[in-house]
Amino acid sequence: MATRHASSTTASPSSPITSSPEASDGSTRRELLESYGRLGVGLGASALFPWIPSSALAASRPSSDAPVAVLGARGKTGRLIVQQLLAEGKHVRALSYQPFEYDAKKDLPVNVDLSLLSYAIGDVTKYDTLPDAIRGSSAVIFASSASKKGGNAQAVDCDGVENIARAAISEKIPRLLVISSGAVTKPDSFGYKVTNMFARGIMGLKLEGEDRLRALYRSSAPAGVTYTVLRPGGLSNDKGLGVNGLELNQKDTIIGEISRNDVAAVAVHAITAPEAADVTFEVYEIGRRTPLQPEFPKESGMERRAEKWEDIFKGLVKDQDLQRA
Repeated sequence: MATRHASSTTASPSSPITSSPEASDGSTRRELLESYGRLGVGLGASALFPWIPSSALAASRPSSDAPVAVLGARGKTGRLIVQQLLAEGKHVRALSYQPFEYDAKKDLPVNVDLSLLSYAIGDVTKYDTLPDAIRGSSAVIFASSASKKGGNAQAVDCDGVENIARAAISEKIPRLLVISSGAVTKPDSFGYKVTNMFARGIMGLKLEGEDRLRALYRSSAPAGVTYTVLRPGGLSNDKGLGVNGLELNQKDTIIGEISRNDVAAVAVHAITAPEAADVTFEVYEIGRRTPLQPEFPKESGMERRAEKWEDIFKGLVKDQDLQRA
């Protein structure tokens, strides 16, 4: 893998930061997408990894300086994830489908140690680019989504999620976190319909991508290789409230707006939370919560709130134990 490290001085972009398959995760609710078709559920996972000997199916403990790989690092939410990881002193590998570098003055935290940041090619629409891109990572965060200027939802939000799941399992990455969307299981809800009106079927494709990921992990993931599916509500560019302004939920019956800053923070903390392993959950601001549909109760019974990040994930129910409502 050709990995490039950031210099110790201000980094100038080697190419303009434009929309791409992984550059507009927030725009999917507001921009029209390319036309695309829907594919059926993929092959059984056991057929996808015949080259992996059973003796090798065990996750190894990553080194203390193992990077967190961020797919969609050029996008709004992806860039915020990179910023927060660097601010915490984490090694980060920023991935994109083509070479790029951040402008350190505009895109990165003040006084950040640029030696913690490296770059590599990782195109979610091309599986062959992914194993090398994520190899040796302590976690992978999938912050990619389609836009009208980049790859379509079939290629990114559905097939792309399956691609990174396959790669993360083959590389025995301890945690893969995928940012999906709230309301994906409720096609009669207003949120689902509005998003699809402007994004041409993306919600169904996001759910299919989630389902493919869960099927792969159920059938092929060795011990210690886990996933998290994070479903944020409607994205805003607000500053963010922090952990005590947020609520986690499950069953996909409650929705609300949330800032990209808070989504990034949830992702950064969830990748190291044992309680978030093999779990799907929704997140939104407490003050903006509302039932997805009028007939749904105001409480799902699975709400999670906390004053500290290490507490908010406690009590989440693993997907294998949670029947989709």
